Amino acid sequence: MLKTKSPGKNIKEVLRKLGNRYTIKTIDFENCIYLMLDNGYFFEVSGLDNTKKSFDATIYVWGNTEGSKTIETIPNIDSLDMLKDCLQEAEGKYLKL
Repeated sequence: MLKTKSPGKNIKEVLRKLGNRYTIKTIDFENCIYLMLDNGYFFEVSGLDNTKKSFDATIYVWGNTEGSKTIETIPNIDSLDMLKDCLQEAEGKYLKL
């Protein structure tokens, strides 16, 4: 059985800077930053659990029904500030649905 490693220093630091609304969840054998909205949509932030000095994240937005698929992908996020901006924009968009 495959076992996911414990979250590393980089992802923990990003999580700390994003705030306590976010958590770390294992999704497809990768530690990802996760946020569930009140209406059931959720965000998965992938690409941050590594030892790279560069920042390269992708946000996946998932639908609010069981068995849903990714409904939007926001790639090429190259800084913490850009990640915060993209998450804020996506949250505003999907909370209105």
